[in-house]
Amino acid sequence: MAGYDPETLLVLRNALDEAWALLPDDRKSESQKSLMAQRILKNAAEGVRDPVRLRAYALIGPVDGPITASL
Repeated sequence: MAGYDPETLLVLRNALDEAWALLPDDRKSESQKSLMAQRILKNAAEGVRDPVRLRAYALIGPVDGPITASL
C-alpha cells in the first residue's frame, strides 16, 4: 500500500466523507463504504488528488445498481 502524507490523507478522507453524504440512506452499508474507499485509494495510487474526481470515482460502479446523486 502506498504511503500518504497527512495532507493527502485528509483529501482522501474528505472525498470519501463527501461521497458518502451524497449516497441515499437506503444505499448505505459498510460494504458499500468499503468499496467506495477502495475506489478512492486505487485512483490515489494512480496519482489522482483532485477531490471532485476522487468523489466521482467513489460513486461510480455501485454494487447493486446505479447511484443517483448529484456530484
